[in-house]
Amino acid sequence: MSLRWKITGMTILSVLLTLLISAMLVRQMINLSEEQRLREEATTSLQQAVRILDETGISILGAKVNDPLLPDQAREAAKADQYITYRAVLEGREIIYAAAPVKLGAQPAVLSLSVSWANSQQMRQSVDTALLWAGITTLVLVSAIGIVVVSRLVKRITRGSHAARAIASGDRQVLLEDSIGKPFGGRDEVDEFAGAVDAMARELNSKITAEQRYSADLAHELRTPLTGLVTAASLLPASRPTQLVQDRVAKLRNLIEDLLEVSRLESRIESAELVKVGLDHCVAEIIERIRGRRPEQCAGLDLRLGAASSEVRVEPRRLERILENLISNAWAHGEGPIIISTRGRSIRVLDHGQGFPRSVLENGPERFVSKGGGIGLGLTIASGQAQVLGVTMKLSNPHGALVELELQPPQETPGQGGAA
Repeated sequence: MSLRWKITGMTILSVLLTLLISAMLVRQMINLSEEQRLREEATTSLQQAVRILDETGISILGAKVNDPLLPDQAREAAKADQYITYRAVLEGREIIYAAAPVKLGAQPAVLSLSVSWANSQQMRQSVDTALLWAGITTLVLVSAIGIVVVSRLVKRITRGSHAARAIASGDRQVLLEDSIGKPFGGRDEVDEFAGAVDAMARELNSKITAEQRYSADLAHELRTPLTGLVTAASLLPASRPTQLVQDRVAKLRNLIEDLLEVSRLESRIESAELVKVGLDHCVAEIIERIRGRRPEQCAGLDLRLGAASSEVRVEPRRLERILENLISNAWAHGEGPIIISTRGRSIRVLDHGQGFPRSVLENGPERFVSKGGGIGLGLTIASGQAQVLGVTMKLSNPHGALVELELQPPQETPGQGGAA
């Protein structure tokens, strides 16, 4: 259940309980007040009847001497006191009796009269009806106002969540305070929360920018001496030590090239030139080229093509870079066999190792964060190139590490895979 309906439901329930309790209290107060009024009315009428009876010997106002219908408790109480009132039910009707002791000659007696609750009952029914309609009207009005206020609050929170996702995806220009809009008046807790998130985002962005700048500067600074090192290594006489030096130099060169590529991808200046291709044909050609460059890594690779009729828009060079990095990552950190399969517009790369760490699944690929050694540039480059192509990349651990690539359909224009 959404926050809107939870708060709305609690508001309606609170108002309903308040109305019910208020109606019960009002009704009880009216009953007590009406009963008191009837007792006073009966007592006043009985006093007049007693006075006339003493003066004239005539009973008036419906007063009766030794009324057989008078309850015994009321009769005994009247004999022991001057005036009493007693509430009773006679033939299904509520009645207030008033009774007092009198003397008929030398004989003691009890004079009593009764007042019916019939008129009061009609009045109470009218009050109940008025309370019912007043409660319904109040409930509708308060609920409507509550829904408006809650909807405004939830809408602001929803906008804030969308802005937070945009920030998480790399959009550093988004501010939560600008996205959520203003409350009905002043600042509230949502504004305070948005301000705190914006402050946190600014701090994180400054640190990320400094880290990215350092990585790019480091790669550029290392590139110049590395060029001389590569040249010097190529001039060494053929030998086992020379081969080891050349291998390490080649690995260092690849590492620096990866750092430079990550820097370009993170700077959001890359753009793709998409073309329409057959998915299976394109993937088969890419895997063939990768096999030629990395025969050891592709020794246990199992290619399963199942999208013969599917066409997609992609830049084959960038897709090749993605698949090569995924294969290298699976070979280095997973277990064979590595299975690459196609279906519909998707490509799946699966190894049978321990899978991705939880942090990678939750936060996505990060530089210098790997699932088992290395510095984590392979997945980062693959993710960056996927963003440039407009490809959705999903990571999961069904029975090992699985990467799913969902490519763009052929009807989309090349501009939709533009700069990331």
